[in-house]
Amino acid sequence: MTHSGNTIDWQVMADKIVPDARALMHGKRIDDCADTFDLLSPRDGTLLCTVPSCGQAEVDDAVAHARAEQRLGCWPRLTPRKRGEALGAWADAIEAERLDLALLVSLETGKPIRDAVEIDLRGVVRAIRWYAELADKLHGDHPAVGANDVALVSREPVGVVGILLPWNFPLALIGYDVAPALMLGNSVVVKPSERAPLSVLRCCELAVEAGVSRDALSVVPGVGRETGQAIGRHADIDSVAVTGAAATGRAIIRASGESNGKRVWPELGGKSAAVVFKDVRDIDAAAHAVAWGAYFNQGEMCTGCARVLVEREVYAEFLDAVSAEIDQLRVGDPLDWATSVGALTTDRQLRDAQLATEEAVLGGGRVLRGGMSVAPVAGGRYFAPTLLADAPESSRIFTDEVFAPVAAARPFDDVDDALRVAFSSGYGMGISVWTSSIDTAFRVTRAAKAGIAWINCFEGDDLTVPAGGVGRSGFGRTKGTAVLDKYSDVKTTWVHLGDE
Repeated sequence: MTHSGNTIDWQVMADKIVPDARALMHGKRIDDCADTFDLLSPRDGTLLCTVPSCGQAEVDDAVAHARAEQRLGCWPRLTPRKRGEALGAWADAIEAERLDLALLVSLETGKPIRDAVEIDLRGVVRAIRWYAELADKLHGDHPAVGANDVALVSREPVGVVGILLPWNFPLALIGYDVAPALMLGNSVVVKPSERAPLSVLRCCELAVEAGVSRDALSVVPGVGRETGQAIGRHADIDSVAVTGAAATGRAIIRASGESNGKRVWPELGGKSAAVVFKDVRDIDAAAHAVAWGAYFNQGEMCTGCARVLVEREVYAEFLDAVSAEIDQLRVGDPLDWATSVGALTTDRQLRDAQLATEEAVLGGGRVLRGGMSVAPVAGGRYFAPTLLADAPESSRIFTDEVFAPVAAARPFDDVDDALRVAFSSGYGMGISVWTSSIDTAFRVTRAAKAGIAWINCFEGDDLTVPAGGVGRSGFGRTKGTAVLDKYSDVKTTWVHLGDE
């Protein structure tokens, strides 16, 4: 579909939409949950729908059918090519409904509709197709072990996988986690964020309609403390991938340890830094990239440039350039195609952004841009893109993940000073370095305790390259073939040919 989103009346589409929040189990929607919760739109605070909240009984049912699919069903027994064909059909189905899915993403998360269409939906389709094409290209190994023995090394699905999705990019992880888990032959039980269940439910429903076995994929909406814990503690789940806050990851790891010791792959928060040296090649280009990294997706991005460290000689000039970039941003209605910064998904984010900004100012920080909530749409949660200069190193804005369009800047005097501040938070998702010196760039990136390092760029993206963090940011990986370790076991089979 080549529809241009700027010609669509998204409000008219939103008025006609009838959200379906029922769980997806056994290939159909069910509504047997005893509890429910209200899903409010970050855009204007109105009720989107009431969502059934799956509890232990529903999770048990989904897992039981997932296990039966592994023991007796066809999905793990299909050829890799056939599974790849089903994933390819799924990608086609998503693309055919991409505008409706993008609207659901925008309504439940508050992100601009243009980003939902051009980034989220394009991204999930591209990722599913990538893994669909990989399906029949994974081969085992046949090491040379001797004249009378044969060793075969093969990958097998781990079995039943639980995947806990975040709300900031609800569909991206379907492409990065659900698709490869299914491609390998696993059964998957998905728990979407309670903040963004609608797009995930419909997207996964399309998978079943496209040919994925109905018991190989279930979606159980619910709140984390109940549904998420039920998945984390379940003794018949073999592996869990969780993307979210550090506290969420720790809770699932504890739940695993208290049950069957299932492997847990946490991909958690971040407090990434941009480090700008005085010999930066192009201040304006660097400022543009840093501003994008700080304010894209309303700052709700674990790799975002939440901290900006600038060598003192160019500190003022660089902050002026970033301020000029902020002036070009438009905070507005997420359903307006021209909006570049939409609504914050949760009340907590808005509160944290306000409190962290106030604390930094009390500690001597200066607000160069933003610094306050705004109201382009009545009842919504909006915070102006904010740039703080000279925020104290000990302030929350420098140490904690705020997950809002707020960037804090400080000057530094040498490389060691920059590195000390950059990794003082314990997070290790990413770092970007801006310099003309390859020696300086590699000195910083080699010393960086981070899963991703960018030199003179930010958020380089390719599905062949793994992404993930270290330290407080977790240790799971998405994208590329690195994700295969999360959802497959390596088996070695020995054959003795007999003695001559």
